[in-house]
Amino acid sequence: MTIQFLSTHSTVRKLLIVCLMLGSLLVSSCGFHLRGAVNLPFKTLYLSGTMTQELRLYLNRYLKTAVNTAVVANPQEAELIVNINETIGKQILSYNSAGQITAYRIVASVNFSVSNALGDELIEPSNLFLTRDMDFSISTPTAAGELEALLVTDMRQDIVSQIARRLGTLQQKPTPALTTIPIK
Repeated sequence: MTIQFLSTHSTVRKLLIVCLMLGSLLVSSCGFHLRGAVNLPFKTLYLSGTMTQELRLYLNRYLKTAVNTAVVANPQEAELIVNINETIGKQILSYNSAGQITAYRIVASVNFSVSNALGDELIEPSNLFLTRDMDFSISTPTAAGELEALLVTDMRQDIVSQIARRLGTLQQKPTPALTTIPIK
């Protein structure tokens, strides 16, 4: 009886391996690949504007680990200047029959623009607008506060990835070459 169990077990294992290999072949043949690191043609970047410390931390962390660009503390040292203004708000979505709040909408709005050291605008002022809906119960305010903090953190990480993707589309402007005009 144990021999039959062992042979059934090895058959299931072989079938599982074949299914995994077939699945990976299908995924790779359709062109699927993980999003890679963002490569910027700029070596130094300066972050300015009014943003929370948390968003600045996420941006710094992302830029240090996934991008070949260093964040500098002085705008004169930067080849690229990113101006970010962040606002987080909360709107009431619904009330129950007793007039108590039952749902909120958390809103994150980020205005950003990108310019080079010469002041040329590389990305015009753009607005990122994210929302998350959240149920609320008066009986569990602590859980609602933690959920709100978690949703805001998730929105900030989404903002960082969207800004990084837009920065990845930048191209270094060619420096004007000195041309000589022959004198006749």
